[in-house]
Amino acid sequence: MRRHFFLKLAMLLAFWGALPGLAAADDDIKALLGAMSRQIEELKQQVAQSNQRIGRLEQELGHYRNERQALAHDTAADHDHALPAPVASPKNVDSGIKPHAAVAVEAGDIRGTLKLPGTDTSVGLGGFVKTDLLFSSVSAGRDRLGDQQLAMAQIPVGAAGERSQIAFHAKESRLWFKSFTPSAWGDVNTFVELDFYGDPATYTYTPRLRHAYGSFGHLLAGQTWTTFLNASALPDNLDVGGSAGALASLRQPLVRWTETFTWLDTPMEWLLALEAPRSRLWVDNHLETAAANRAAAGDPNLDAAYWTTPNADRYPDLAARLNLSPEWGNVSLAALARQLRYTNGNTGYRQDAWGGGVNLSGRINTFGLDNIRFMAHYGKGDGRYVSTANTFADAALDSHGAIELSESYGAMLAYQHWWDKQWRSSVTYGFAQTDYPYYANPVLTRQVQSLHANLLWSPVSQAMLGVEYTYADRELIDGRDGILQRVQFSAKYSF
Repeated sequence: MRRHFFLKLAMLLAFWGALPGLAAADDDIKALLGAMSRQIEELKQQVAQSNQRIGRLEQELGHYRNERQALAHDTAADHDHALPAPVASPKNVDSGIKPHAAVAVEAGDIRGTLKLPGTDTSVGLGGFVKTDLLFSSVSAGRDRLGDQQLAMAQIPVGAAGERSQIAFHAKESRLWFKSFTPSAWGDVNTFVELDFYGDPATYTYTPRLRHAYGSFGHLLAGQTWTTFLNASALPDNLDVGGSAGALASLRQPLVRWTETFTWLDTPMEWLLALEAPRSRLWVDNHLETAAANRAAAGDPNLDAAYWTTPNADRYPDLAARLNLSPEWGNVSLAALARQLRYTNGNTGYRQDAWGGGVNLSGRINTFGLDNIRFMAHYGKGDGRYVSTANTFADAALDSHGAIELSESYGAMLAYQHWWDKQWRSSVTYGFAQTDYPYYANPVLTRQVQSLHANLLWSPVSQAMLGVEYTYADRELIDGRDGILQRVQFSAKYSF
C-alpha cells in the first residue's frame, strides 16, 4: 500500500510540474489559431474582392464586345458561329468507290474561331454593320468627310456652308479577319480589318484598309494604331472622328517590339517602334506653288492654299510607350521623335529639323463599370499626330526656306457612366491648339475644341442603338471662327 501511495504521489508531483509547460503550449496553440483565423479572414476578403473584380470584368467584356477598345483588336468581338454539319457523299454503287470521310469542323484555340482542316491555325471572321443619320447645323461641302464624321479642319468659317444639312451613310461598317497559329517559337497571329471610308464622296463606298498586321512573339509588323496613341483611352463616342483634344486615331505602317514585365506587383510593358514618316508643312507661296495648284484643283487633302507633303523623308518616326495596368485601370506615357524634311524639286533647296512630343493618357475605373478617360499631350513638330487630319501643320517655312516647328498641345477628358447593364452615356470635352510663327498664313487653324454627349442602348452585346450631340468650334489665326452643332443617330449590329 505504501509503495502505491508513493507512486501516486510521484505521478501527481510530475503532473503538477508539467502544468506550466502545458499552459504555455496552450497559449502557443491559441496564438497560432488566432493568426490562422486572421489569415482566413484576409483570404476571404481577397477572394471576395477577386470575385467582385471578375464579375465586373465579365460585365464589361459582355457590354464592350464589338465596341472600340483597346489594344490591337479595337472593333472586333468574338462570337460562336453555328455551322451546318458536314454532309457525306453517297456511295458509288457501280464503281465501288467509297466516298472520302467528311472533315469534322473543329473549334479553334481562341473563342469564336475554327481550325483550318489539317492545320493548327485557328481563324475567325467578324465585324459589324453601322448606319449613321446626322443632322448638322452647317455642311462641310459637297462630298466632304466633314459631313460624315467630325473633321475639325472642314468646319466652315463665316457665312460659308449649307445650313441645316442631313446625311445618311453606312461607311463605318467593318469586316475583319484574324488567325492564330502556334509554333515552337511562339504564336503567329494576323489581323486584317476594312471599312468603307476610302472615298470622301457621300454615296461612294470604297473599301479602306484600317488594320493589316502580323505578330510573332514580341514583334509586330504591319499597319495599326500608332504607338504614340493609347487606344484604350479613346472615348466611347458614336462619332468616329473623335474628340478635338485627343490624339488623332492614326493608323500607319510600323514595326514594333513589345516587352512585358512586372514591377511592384503591377503588370507593365514597354513598346518601341519605327513608324512611317510623313511631313506636313505650310510653305510660303513663292517657294512652293504646286500646293496652291492642287488646292485650286480641289484636292480634298488640302484645306489651305499652301499645304505640302514633300516626299523627302529620310528617317522613320521613333515612338516609345510605357504601359501600366493596375487593377483600377491603365495609364501610359508615350514619347515621339521625328525628323521633318523639305526639298524643293525646282531649286534643290533642302531644309530639315527634329521634333517630337509626349502624351500622357489612360483609363481609370471609378464606380461599378464607370470610368474616366483622359489624354494630355505637348510637342513641337508633331502636328499630324494631333487632332484630326489636316487640322494642324507640323512646321512652317519662311520666305527664305528656313523651317520652324509648330508648337502643339491639347487635352481630352471623358466620363462614361453605366445607368444599368444595357444603358450607358459618355460626356467628352477636348481642346487643342497649335502656335505658328508670325509669318504663317492667317487662315490656318489655330485652335479647336469639341463637346460630345451621348446615350447608348445595348439590349444584347450584338446590337447597339444610340443618339449623340456634338458641339465643335474651329478658330483661325486671324480670330475668325466656325461653329458646328450636330445630332447623330446610330444603329450598330455586330457579328
